[in-house]
Amino acid sequence: MLDRTLMESALEDIEILRKYLLAARDEVESEHPRAQSLLNLNQYMLLRKKDRTPLQEKLFMLSLSSLGRSYAHVAASIDTLYDQLSSSLGREQISEEMMAQFHHLSISDSIAIASNNSKALFGGKASSKLSRQSTSVMVTLPSHATQNDGQLIRELAHAGVNVFRINTAHDTIETWKAMADIIGRINSERESVEKIKIFVDLAGPKIRTGSIQEVDIPIMIGSNKQEKEVLIRCDDAETRSETTDPVTLEKIPAQIVVDKKFFKKITKKDSIKIVDVNHKKAMIRLQEVSDTTMRGFINKKVFVTKKTKLKCGEYGSKILNLQIQKDPIRLFVGDSLIITENEIKGRSALLDEERNVVLPAMIGCSVRGMLASLKEGENIFIDDGKIGLAVVYNNIDAVTCKVVVSKAGGVLLKEEKGINFPDTYIPIPALTQEDRINALSVLDFADSLSLSFCQSVDDVADLQNLLLENGRPDIGIIAKIETRQAVANMPEILEQLLKSEKSGVMIARGDLAIEVGFENMAYIQEALLDICDAAHLPVIWATQVLESKMKNNLPSRAEVTDAAMAGRAECVMLNKGAFAIDTIDVLHRILDDMHTVSKKNRQLLKKETLWY
Repeated sequence: MLDRTLMESALEDIEILRKYLLAARDEVESEHPRAQSLLNLNQYMLLRKKDRTPLQEKLFMLSLSSLGRSYAHVAASIDTLYDQLSSSLGREQISEEMMAQFHHLSISDSIAIASNNSKALFGGKASSKLSRQSTSVMVTLPSHATQNDGQLIRELAHAGVNVFRINTAHDTIETWKAMADIIGRINSERESVEKIKIFVDLAGPKIRTGSIQEVDIPIMIGSNKQEKEVLIRCDDAETRSETTDPVTLEKIPAQIVVDKKFFKKITKKDSIKIVDVNHKKAMIRLQEVSDTTMRGFINKKVFVTKKTKLKCGEYGSKILNLQIQKDPIRLFVGDSLIITENEIKGRSALLDEERNVVLPAMIGCSVRGMLASLKEGENIFIDDGKIGLAVVYNNIDAVTCKVVVSKAGGVLLKEEKGINFPDTYIPIPALTQEDRINALSVLDFADSLSLSFCQSVDDVADLQNLLLENGRPDIGIIAKIETRQAVANMPEILEQLLKSEKSGVMIARGDLAIEVGFENMAYIQEALLDICDAAHLPVIWATQVLESKMKNNLPSRAEVTDAAMAGRAECVMLNKGAFAIDTIDVLHRILDDMHTVSKKNRQLLKKETLWY
């Protein structure tokens, strides 16, 4: 027998909550384009305004819904509980006439609205049944995607990509249009529900490190851990270290340029000796010899300069055409760094003869008029959090910082790396002048546009007005949430997004994790998923999804679990990588498996095939 006292106590709590939810109707204008979603968002905020766990405990003990999955249909769930408890206690239930006056979304209607909103942005079929809904896959197109008549784009489309992301931080309008033309040709052969959407990512204000001065320093060749491939040439190439191909991500061997006279004396049977600037000796074992290039393997790590000589028997050669390198600004915990808005080239610390620091290392910042907002003790992070700084002194156009986060062996500070100010509100608009130009240039083919570093209602309204003024309010708007300020303003941002025909949210977990702290990211992304669920707005789960699989074709266990969690969102974004096709297949299998047991935050009790 159910505890009558417990039921009466739960009903009393429900009645109080229900009154607040009913009053919320007066705060939403009936003319609002998505009034029902806005009302549910407001009711969700009321639900979460107080600690509801005591009520949840009572409902759980009564074997009733404990509201943990009510976010998309708050009032309907509360009304259902009210009726259930009233019926059990022999009291009057809500009449159909009274229910009709509430204008509450039914549970099935809320699911259908959310599904239609997702379909509008990502394509596919809408459904009011959770079990029939799926998570779309978005892939970022690399610069070379249009080569070979768009072969890569066609292969990705065939692999099951639903949305292609064009990143305006790279390439030109001509390249973006070429990408869109290929997608258009693919879509011309598809049914409406199978057409691929184009998501154009506006770069936003790029707060990045400035350029670094070039210096003539020794070049590293080889490794002490294993033999490394090296090329020896006699043409106009540069002597340089091993690099990585930006397209295939494969290693490109280091190369050494020598004079032609020496080159012609060498045969495949020979070995070449190097003595570097530190008098360290290494041997190059040759394997292939052609007219202009020799391929061999070097057995140790050496540092070479223009004074370094190669020896092969009685013949020798200097090393030619050494590549000019960037000043290596290696930062350790305790070091000082000056960040400045002045037009300077970054440089390493200046040392005296006893290697004491005379002037700290210095680097420029790409955005002007921002450093003045920083206060002593506030944190700064560079390069996805690899370098952490604390502000020591602010000189308005330059700040002196102390390094508080770095690896034991130090971290190299590089050009064009992102800078985050998690403790500081930076009052800059999300939509830059360059973004406006780029947005107008893609209106003919973009299905949706992103708003990078969106922090406020004004940021959303700015892009909405731009599209309205140019006759394209039908283009979707995706607010990228990547700062603390955006998280704090989330309810207002969602309310503004609901004024657009098509809109959604991207949880940009890279910058966001740095802003809120890595240890807080799991909770924050869960909270963002929940509040977007309440607004019936679709979510893109982005940043480092199956990144190891994309780059090396082998995912980590943690990445697989993360990809499974991505099934909570309506769309998952993969970045570019050499193994994109294989990664898409793996992601589809992970998502398909997860959708047999859960969708959004709801458990699906399908037959368990592990044991039956």
